[in-house]
This record gives sequence, structure tokens and C-alpha cells, in this order.
Amino acid sequence: MKKIIALFLILCLLAGAVTALAAPGNYDLLVVGTTTAFSGNFFSGAMGSNVSDQDVRKLIHSYSLVTWSNDEGIYRPLRPAVTGMNVSGDGRSYTFAISRNLRYSDGTPITAKDYAFSFLLQTSGALKDTAGIRRDGSPVQGWAAYDSGKSTVLSGIRLIGDYQITFTISEEYIPYFYEMEVMDIIPYPISVLAPGLEVKDDGSGVYLSGELTAEMLKSTLLDPDTGYAAHPSVSSGAYVLTAYDGTSVRLQSNPEYVGDENGDKPVIPEIVFQYEDSDLLISDLAAGKIDLAVRCARQDQSMAGIALNASGDFRMYAYSRNGLGFISFCAEDGPVSDPAVRKALAMCIDRTALKDQYLGNFGLVIDGYYGIGQWMYQIASGVVRPGESEDEENSEYNWEEINLDGLQKITFDPEAAAKLLDEAGWNRDEQGNPYDPARGGVRCKNVEGRLTALKVRLIYPDNNRAGALLPEVFAANLAQAGVELELQAMPMQNLLRKYYAQEERDCDMIMLGTNLNNTFDPAADFIGDTNMLNGITDPEFAAMAREQNHTEPGDLFGYCTKWVKLLEYRSAIVSEIPLYSDTYMDFATAALQNYAPNNYSSWAEAVIYSYLGDYAVAEDEGMENEDSMLEDDGDLIDDDELTDF
Repeated sequence: MKKIIALFLILCLLAGAVTALAAPGNYDLLVVGTTTAFSGNFFSGAMGSNVSDQDVRKLIHSYSLVTWSNDEGIYRPLRPAVTGMNVSGDGRSYTFAISRNLRYSDGTPITAKDYAFSFLLQTSGALKDTAGIRRDGSPVQGWAAYDSGKSTVLSGIRLIGDYQITFTISEEYIPYFYEMEVMDIIPYPISVLAPGLEVKDDGSGVYLSGELTAEMLKSTLLDPDTGYAAHPSVSSGAYVLTAYDGTSVRLQSNPEYVGDENGDKPVIPEIVFQYEDSDLLISDLAAGKIDLAVRCARQDQSMAGIALNASGDFRMYAYSRNGLGFISFCAEDGPVSDPAVRKALAMCIDRTALKDQYLGNFGLVIDGYYGIGQWMYQIASGVVRPGESEDEENSEYNWEEINLDGLQKITFDPEAAAKLLDEAGWNRDEQGNPYDPARGGVRCKNVEGRLTALKVRLIYPDNNRAGALLPEVFAANLAQAGVELELQAMPMQNLLRKYYAQEERDCDMIMLGTNLNNTFDPAADFIGDTNMLNGITDPEFAAMAREQNHTEPGDLFGYCTKWVKLLEYRSAIVSEIPLYSDTYMDFATAALQNYAPNNYSSWAEAVIYSYLGDYAVAEDEGMENEDSMLEDDGDLIDDDELTDF
């Protein structure tokens, strides 16, 4: 861990080095490049999304009622949307006073009804029928009865005038660690998404004046030319989306935006956010085709960016990724429904070689479903100890108990994997005879009276260099163990639809990356005892996921203890194959001022506080120690956080 921290410190030192004046440029436009293709969901995470979609949403939507505080480990009311909050005596009901100054980008006032509509829409059966997934509304009192049609009103949300709204948590969800996450709601315009409908409250709960149907949402939300998901014409954030063509998004500052908690508003008038070929990202930055390259992960990108930084006209920014690269299973049926097969497959991927060739010293192999930038990982790794301060309410706990030592590590061993497959019944050849490793071929097993070959299919994002390494670091080793692997690259938006089970999952594995939310809620992935993302049906897995959040808000020790136990269980059943977590690198023209992505969850939040302009040179700045600090001597980092990867 000390070596990892040392690497990050080095990168942060390098990130501040500047040596020359930038040439004047177009200071009214910032062009941002990403290597993660858009899927065109700029509406809500309730429909799933990738990280580029999330970036756009952070720019165009705002005014949530609450925000998560990593420092305190709790949610708190968020200005400027909220001017006051009251909590009932039993701690179950939260009443928010909403600012009367909020407006959508078209000048329409934002009221309590907009927040109620947002919740009703995102948790609706109509959205599920339209897009395949929806937000979980069950923590709100009365949601199950409302959703099933047993009640015509949602009793857990009440409108008290135009600018007050109350949320009541279901008794069975108390305690709930992310209790106020229920109120993390962005307002959406009902006139655009459900024209003709109105939110009402006659005294016992909110409801819609008419039926919200899938047919309506297919038109207002998913129409490829006018639907709100890809073309949100009316929004509440710092910027307004003015154009989207599938590969680039154009945004202009929103004149109706009242600012953040401190009243800060964006300075840069216009942003173009565009998809870039990963092999051309840094060269396009050097050529002035883009001004900011975000979330660089590949070793070649990072080193090329560092070299640009040394030239003097560019800056670099390093920050730990709150996420990971991994291989997800589609374990509804087929061979990967067996944990023994999943473990054997995991033992056949040379994760160290993959990491070394893809990331070099800018990442590390991990053994669980976590990211090195995740706040729980910071505690488990000893970087942060909440009990170190005498005035901390968590100081009574032994934080050394929170660690990842109990995770079952994946050992690269194709021979041991072959033995495991033998024991799991995959011990026949394609003629039904005992499998002979010396003859090779594909292993088979008698499954319900049929001789079934152990052939698995893995999909990964196209134009992805990590995916291109799979024949060498995975397929060849699987063949040695008697497993045939079919590989297929596909567009990111198609891959995500399969990952979220929005269409037929005709594959066994999916290679991708994810950036985890600060409010890490694994229970949201389950429907009953089945994890809808990896298809694993496991009552104990589901119970542990739900129990993790069944923790008093603010009880960091209790929450982290359950988080570690869940990680240990995930590693035992091999619910996924964790590959790596890494350091993200952003590279920008030195004309981009006051940009600090490490202080925020993404560049999209950091850029709100940035501006474009000439910069001055500090006298002692330079890169004279760059080569010695970054020398790859094999001892800088040990091998012991959706994006394209």
C-alpha cells in the first residue's frame, strides 16, 4: 500500500508542473475528449448508463435535495435546492423546504411537484416496461402497494404546498445506512416527459392525474430524434444540451442556473464533449483538436500525456479511480451458473500480464469488487482512519479489523483449474470418453442426458486494447485447461444492454469497467434472490447485500464491517472476476485554469469551477526529475471501480 501511495504522490507532483506560457486560444469553448462511447442515456441512472452518459447528466441536471459527504459518511441537505429540512421525532419522515428561485432552462419554475414526479417516473412500472430497469422505490412507505395497484396513492410522499415535500421511510427499512439516498432526486419536467399529466395530493399521498404508460415514454423518452433520454431539451443544470449526434455532445451554459451551494456558476460558455479513438486521444490533444483528455488509463496514453506535460503547454492531473475493470458473468444458466466453473475460468486469466500490458505501473491487480478510490477501500487499506481524531464518534472502534485479508485471492494456475473442472464433472471428451489432457480438445459433461461441450462466449467493448489482449492472456490458457473461448467485440451501448439484461444475454461473460457510486448499494442489483447484473441466484448473497445497508446512518464501522464480509462472500462464490483498479489521468491544455478533478467525482463537476485563459509560470516549476521518479524498476507498485474498460 505504501508503494501505491508513493506512486500517487509522484503523479500529483508531476501534475502541478508547468514550464511555459500557452498560446491564446478560443476561450469561449472547451473541447473534451473521452474514449468511452456514449449510449445516449442523459436522463437518469434508473435506466442504466456508462460513465460518459453520467458526465453529461452531471452537467445538465442539478438541484438534488441531498448530497453525500465522504468526510462524514452521511447524506446532508443540498443548497441551493433546499432552504430548510425537518426530521420527525421517530426519524422516519423528512420534510424539505424547496427554494422558490429554481427554474428549468426554459424558465419554468421548479416546485415540489417536480421532485414527486421524478420519483414516480423513475420507479414506475412504465419505465421498467420501456427501458428494462428502473429505480428501486421500496424504501418509501407505501410504494409496494402503490406499485402493485393496491393503492391509488403513494402515501410515503406528501406535498405540503408548492414548495414543501415530505418523504417517509418504510418501517422495515429502518435502520438504513443510505436512508436519505431516497431523497437524492433530480427534478424532471412533467410537461416534457408526461404531457397532460399532473402530480396531485388530496391529503393522503401523491399520485398522477392520469396513466403513465410505456407507450407514452417510448415517445417522450426514447424516440431517437426527439426523446428526452438522448435530447433533453429542458433541464436544470449548469449547462444545457444543444446538440447530440451519437459521438459528440454540445452544451451551453444555462442562464437560469442559480449556482451551486456557494453560488458559483460556470465560467466557460460552451463545451463540446466528444468520443475519441483511444489511439488518437493524446495526439489530438497535442494537435489542439481537443483541450482536455479525461480518464486516461492505458499505460501508453499516460506516458504520452506525461511527455506532453513536460513540454510545457499542457498539464496533467492524477486521481484514484472509484471503480474497477472486471469480467461479469451471465450465470442465469449454462456452465458459468456453477461456482466451480467460474473459479476455474478465473484461474485461467493472467491478470498480472493483462495489467502490465494495459496499465503498466498506473494500476494494480485486485481481488474483489472494489476500487482504490472508493471511500470504504480507503478505510480498509489504512489510508483513512475515522477514529484517529478524538472528537470522532467512531473513535471507539478498532479500525484495524477493517481489512481485505479475508478475500479469496485468485491464483493464476491453468493446471489447477483443469483439476477443478474434472471434479465439477467436466471430465469427458467430445466422444464421451474420459478427458485426456495430453490429447487436448474441449472438455464435456453430461448435462441432463446430453453431452455438453465447455464452450463459453465473452463480449467486450470494441476499440478496446485490453480486450485485444484476451486471446493471449485468457483464451490460450483456457484452451490448455480444455475450455473453448469465443471472443466478440461490440459497441459499448449494445454491450450495456446485455449487461443490464435489457435484451437477450446470449453470452457467458462480459468484460467491462465500472465506476462505483459513493453510495454503494449492492442490494439495488437484486430482484428477489437473483442478482440481475450477473444472473446469480443465491439467497445468502442477496441477504448479505441487503444487510449491508441495514445499518444506522453514520455507523461507518458497522457498514464497513458488512462491506468486507460481502466482499469475502463475493470472492468465495466468484460472482465476477476482478481484474484491476487504477489511477486515472486527465491531460489538458495549460490554458485550462482552476481545474481540480481529484476534488470532485468527475471532470464534469470540476469544470464548473474552471476557466480558460493565459497562465503565468512559477519560477521553480519544471520536470527535471521526471525520468528518475517514473523509472520502471519493477519496485514502484506491487501486483498484490460504466466505462469501456
